[in-house]
Amino acid sequence: MRIKITATLLLAAILAIPSLAMAKNYTIKEVSAPGTKKPYYFEPSQLTIQPGDTVTFVNIQNEMHNVMFDSVPKAVKETMIVSPDQEKAGSKWSYTFTVPGTYHYHCHPHEVLGMKGTIIVGHASKPGETKKLEHGD
Repeated sequence: MRIKITATLLLAAILAIPSLAMAKNYTIKEVSAPGTKKPYYFEPSQLTIQPGDTVTFVNIQNEMHNVMFDSVPKAVKETMIVSPDQEKAGSKWSYTFTVPGTYHYHCHPHEVLGMKGTIIVGHASKPGETKKLEHGD
């Protein structure tokens, strides 16, 4: 009996390892290019990932950026998702996505200049499956 339980636990552990190893890390660059057709943007501005994956936003210049989520799947528990201000080149902020659906975000200082992005986790949200997040303007 003891051997059977140990074998079952060992099998469960072995099966769990691939799901942990399958989580991926992605990078989205925060880019400043004043004086160009596209002065401020996220690269890539659209990304599809899987639940459990982590996205790291990296400021690649010495210009202040941040990440503010506008809308997320209704099952997300947070009422506000905002990165700290990233003022220096190399500043990073990461978020692990666990809830499938569509996430819209922007850089608050540069939103009016089109610095926006979308992350789809697993599958896109259907109409009515997202909620707007609050962030004091």
